[in-house]
Amino acid sequence: MGEAVQIVLPATFTYLSLLGACIGEMLLRADGAARRTNLIYNVQLAAHEICANIIEHAYAGRPGGDVHITLTLTDSPPGLSIVMRDRGRAFDPAVAPPPDLDRVQEGGYGLYLAHALLDDVRYEPEPGGNCWRLFKRLPADGSDP
Repeated sequence: MGEAVQIVLPATFTYLSLLGACIGEMLLRADGAARRTNLIYNVQLAAHEICANIIEHAYAGRPGGDVHITLTLTDSPPGLSIVMRDRGRAFDPAVAPPPDLDRVQEGGYGLYLAHALLDDVRYEPEPGGNCWRLFKRLPADGSDP
C-alpha cells in the first residue's frame, strides 16, 4: 500500500466539504496530478454522494454517528482507494433502482454517479455496520481520463 490518510467525520452534511478537500489534496500529490482537474472533481463528487447517502440513509438523522474514511494512494495499480465505514443501518443495493434519466427526479443519482465516475464501487455489510470500497485508477501519464 502507498500513502494513507484517515479521517473521521461526524455524520452530518456540514463536514462533507472536508472529504472533498482531502481527496483533492491526496490526488494533487500523486504523480502528474496537475493535469487531473476533471478526475479530481469526479472522484470528489462520487465520494461525496456515497458519504451523503451514508448520512441520509444509514444514520437517517440519528445523532452521534460518524463515518470513518481511509484514503490510500496505491502503487499497483496506481489509483486512489477510498474506504468508508459506518455503524448505521444496513443497505441492500438490489433495492436501489437506477434513476430514470428521461425525467427529472429529486435524489436517486448518488449510487449511479459513483458507478459511472469510479472504476470500482463495492458495498459490504459488516457486523454492526457497513463498508463502502471505492477505487479510481490514475492514468500513468497524469492526463484526465
